[in-house]
Amino acid sequence: MRKIPQQQRSKALVSRLVEATAQAIREHGMDKFTTHHVAELAGVSVGSLYQYFDSREDLVEALLQDVTDSLRQGLNTLVLEKTTELRDMVERSVRYGMAFLRADDGLAVELVRNWYRLPTQNVARLLQDTLLDFMRMYLLKNPLGNNPQRLQIRSFVIANSIVFTMIRAISEPSPFITDEELALELIEMVISYLNA
Repeated sequence: MRKIPQQQRSKALVSRLVEATAQAIREHGMDKFTTHHVAELAGVSVGSLYQYFDSREDLVEALLQDVTDSLRQGLNTLVLEKTTELRDMVERSVRYGMAFLRADDGLAVELVRNWYRLPTQNVARLLQDTLLDFMRMYLLKNPLGNNPQRLQIRSFVIANSIVFTMIRAISEPSPFITDEELALELIEMVISYLNA
């Protein structure tokens, strides 16, 4: 039987612990999940868990890094699609964001409900940078007639407006707006703002 190197075993165990963290959050919520829940779901002792993570907060931070990496991969795919039509780019981005938040059996919704307590700066920076990439691609073929130097400022405003509007709509138990209505309004808002 082939022996698996320690580094590979460690990486696999860390991955299991991060996946177990996601499951524990789904099952118990952010406030009530414990390292004991995570260890049990991962099939390891709490002592083994603490060899890799110092606290529950470290587990959540590792989970958010995985979520950010997954989001980055999906957004990079969108950026690489060959289109320079502004409406199409904005619509695909907004719809991808909504689908991402609604996927994964409630994990994203629980994270969103607690975003203000989590280290979410990497996620926000990723969204802002991706939006800048989209806008740069658009400007290569369609220069803005009005002050393109404000591109970074506009990207910041748009990214944060979209993210916080989605967070608000998704984190409320019974929102007054459907995902489809929200997507359409966000698309119109972004396009109107860029064309203003």
